[in-house]
Amino acid sequence: MAMAQGFTREEVQSIINDVANTPLIDDKTRDLLRFAEKITRHSYKVTAEDVRALETAGCQQEEIFEAVAVTALFNFMDRMADALGAPVENLQDMIESMAQT
Repeated sequence: MAMAQGFTREEVQSIINDVANTPLIDDKTRDLLRFAEKITRHSYKVTAEDVRALETAGCQQEEIFEAVAVTALFNFMDRMADALGAPVENLQDMIESMAQT
C-alpha cells in the first residue's frame, strides 16, 4: 500500500525496520502504524485511551476507522491465505503497477 502512495521498496523496508525513527513518515502516520500494530498483535488490548491518544495527535475519527478497517481486512486476508495455504502470486508486481498509475 505504501508503494502505491509513491514509496520505493527500499523506503518501505526502511520504515518497517525503524518506524520509531524514520524521517519518511510524519508523527501522525507513525502513531497510526503503531496503532495498527497493536490491533494486529494484541487487538484485545486496544482501549478507548488508544483512540483518544490518536485524536489528540490530530487523527480524525474517519482516519482511525480506516486504520482499524484496513488493518482488520489485511489480518483477515493473511489468516485466510495462511490457513488455506494460498500463495499470493505476483503481489509485488501488482503493487508496483498500482504505484505507476
